[in-house]
Amino acid sequence: MDDLWKELTFEMLPDNTWRHVAEEIGLENFCKMLNIAGGATLYVPQLESLLRPVRDAHIKAEFNGWNYLELARKYSITERLVRSVCGPGNVEGQIDLFSEQTDAS
Repeated sequence: MDDLWKELTFEMLPDNTWRHVAEEIGLENFCKMLNIAGGATLYVPQLESLLRPVRDAHIKAEFNGWNYLELARKYSITERLVRSVCGPGNVEGQIDLFSEQTDAS
């Protein structure tokens, strides 16, 4: 059975999503995937959900304390989501005017 996949052609696969997957990743990789997950009920996440941590890291790195709208447009997300990723907008070293000052200078 191990070498039978070598005789498999794309035309032998049903014309559905799985054929398209096989065409994209190749028959060998497709068969490897089936050996791992074949027969299982499988949820396949969208790429966007897997890339979210990478996107969020980019947003945090580019955040300057005031560019919520710019980042929202760049990454095609809402300004509210940028705020939830970056927090309230306090840049390191920035003084909060509304916090109690305990430093007596």
